[in-house]
Amino acid sequence: MVKSLFALVVICIGTNMFSQKVDSVSIYSASMDREIKTLVIHPSESTDKKLPTVYILHGYSGYPKRTLTKDIPSLSTLSEAMQMIFVLPDGQYDSWYINSPHLQYETFIAEELTGFIQKNYPSDQSKTALMGWSMGGHGALYIGARHQKTFTAIGSLCGVIDFVPFGKEYGIPKLLGENPEKWAPYTAISQINKFKNSRQKILISCGTDDPLIAQNRKFHEQLMRLKIPHIYEEAPGAHNAGYWSKAAVNQLLQINQFFITHD
Repeated sequence: MVKSLFALVVICIGTNMFSQKVDSVSIYSASMDREIKTLVIHPSESTDKKLPTVYILHGYSGYPKRTLTKDIPSLSTLSEAMQMIFVLPDGQYDSWYINSPHLQYETFIAEELTGFIQKNYPSDQSKTALMGWSMGGHGALYIGARHQKTFTAIGSLCGVIDFVPFGKEYGIPKLLGENPEKWAPYTAISQINKFKNSRQKILISCGTDDPLIAQNRKFHEQLMRLKIPHIYEEAPGAHNAGYWSKAAVNQLLQINQFFITHD
């Protein structure tokens, strides 16, 4: 089934045989008292059927339009081919998708954004995934672990598992203060024990030339020791769109198959 769907996706991407709709919406966040720009990609024809929905979190310094045009450009055809809704929120450059004194991104993603999508689109609440790369991979693991009833599948691509060693260069002090000792509870690795009783589909992928490969391998090893089911994959590639644009398609295929077989 996965192979046949992969063949269909390849054909669709190569020929652009399907059309889809891309809505640009501003979603009000009560927790932050601001509008968050979001792209929603969905099949062009309206339907009464509830559709699987994947929330996709961009990396550090990214933004939704870049996700669609550079990071995972195949989303434009995957939505129609797989009959999925893709939701691309703006992560404000360096929010790290956490709740901090200045930003409430965990609340926005897990509650406000999902609530808006479920209210305004034919989104299947029982088939909802959260995925991302780099900073977004961190967000997917961190938020996914803490909101297991909301997200039934999680995908991390080249994810930052622990930002403490290099957080000073990537905006962490303005979120959590200057003391690195207080950062650890906000890292993805700090949430690993929450997965012990999880029924979520957990997917982790990283390029072998990525500077984050050591963190991802360690996370994989810890999941193994805790006997937490997951899929871990490595492939040649660095920390760039060349890797995660392809790896994302593979994870979306696996997420789609998971939703099909777990009705």
